Amino acid sequence: MKKLFSILFVVIAIAACNDKKNEKKGKSLPASGGTLNKLTIVTTNNLWNGSVGDTTRDIFAGVVYGLPQEEPRFDLTQMLPKAFHEFVKKTRTFVEIKEGEEKGVKYVTDVYASPQTGIIITGKNKEEIVAVLKENATEMLAKLKQTELDYKVAQMNKNPFDKGNVINDAFGIDLSVLFSYRVAKNKDNFMWLRKDIKNGDMNLMIYELPKNYIKNDSLAITNIVKMRDSIGKAHIPGPIDGSYMITEKAFTPIMQPTTVAGMSALETRGTWDVKNDFMAGPYVNYIINDDKNNRQLVIEGFTYAPQINKRDFMFELEAMVRSLKLN
Repeated sequence: MKKLFSILFVVIAIAACNDKKNEKKGKSLPASGGTLNKLTIVTTNNLWNGSVGDTTRDIFAGVVYGLPQEEPRFDLTQMLPKAFHEFVKKTRTFVEIKEGEEKGVKYVTDVYASPQTGIIITGKNKEEIVAVLKENATEMLAKLKQTELDYKVAQMNKNPFDKGNVINDAFGIDLSVLFSYRVAKNKDNFMWLRKDIKNGDMNLMIYELPKNYIKNDSLAITNIVKMRDSIGKAHIPGPIDGSYMITEKAFTPIMQPTTVAGMSALETRGTWDVKNDFMAGPYVNYIINDDKNNRQLVIEGFTYAPQINKRDFMFELEAMVRSLKLN
């Protein structure tokens, strides 16, 4: 009998260890939840209402560039450590800030739910915590944004665009596109996808340029604006005769190098309007150096949604672009 109990004890112990390993791997974790681009900040009121809170808001709720009105990168919700438990821990992204511990930052994945990204920031005092926040701002924002992009792409893949192989046939690429988009134009090496939203629409353009047509030099923004305006005149008409989409001249676009599907690219954000009309909105343009196919692939998203926030619309369009796969 003692031998039997010993065997049972070993079996139970092994099972418990396996359960813990599975939890660490995310196999037994509940699905995470939360609204897109909503970030939970777990910290005390003492930290939140002082310099630490101010720095946290400056970083994580900073203004998104390229939108007609000011909108934050993330919608922040502060939560006390004692309230961060059970259901609340299933949030997809969180930042936990602790005082009185060794200075540092730690990134954790799938701790309480899956998928989940958490950032734990520590310091012996407020000055150290502020320093950690500032020193790691770029990396923290990149990791949180990637989590949200992955989530958005996974959402779109559950309800995919089902129009045959129209995108692949035209450009030899795969994109994660929602079923609610339709093909508005597909001719002359140019494709325009549209989705209706309340009081407006969301749009994605795909076309090709010769290799090295747009270079990353001092003339890049000028040349991109010229390119956009010529494409708008040829393919994106406005509501009245003689009107078409152009780049808004009063708003200086911002350009930065990036990568898409492992390929070097230029990302440009700005606003568009319509020549001879009053429509306007934000755009994000990617010029991707597809050396494999000896071309520059251009994919641009733009939105028309007057009088409502546009951050998440533009985020969806960016997620579609960043889902790119060459065939």
